[in-house]
Amino acid sequence: MSTNNDRYLVLRGKNKDIYFIQKRVSKKVSSIIGKDFIKKSLETSDINVARAKRDEILKELMTYESSEYSNEFAKLDKNSINTSNKTTLNEKTRIQTEIDDVKTVEGSYSTFKINELEIPTKESIIKTIDAFIPISLVIITLLITYLVG
Repeated sequence: MSTNNDRYLVLRGKNKDIYFIQKRVSKKVSSIIGKDFIKKSLETSDINVARAKRDEILKELMTYESSEYSNEFAKLDKNSINTSNKTTLNEKTRIQTEIDDVKTVEGSYSTFKINELEIPTKESIIKTIDAFIPISLVIITLLITYLVG
């Protein structure tokens, strides 16, 4: 931006008509809000309204920076992050064990396995044909008698 009045303001959007605030925050503030970088839509295309909203956000960030409870909040936030990581890990392991259980169930009931495929020999083909010939002769005989009679 050309002036300090427009500092941290960026035109974005489909037609570059909406102002956003973009600012990197300190570690102290990032431990409170959970982000290292702020990128927020100011939902306006007027520069004066965007400046006013930006100033409000910057004042709020300054209060976070200067507040005494931010250190306590950061400690609590780190503890909650550790517990949330543990719960997400527990959730991931639970889901993975469920997937493994489903795989073992599917594998145990399967009677057709790729490893057990064999190329049929000449004798096995002849046996299957010999098993179907008497049945097919009976069906053909019944069909002919039905058509003639």
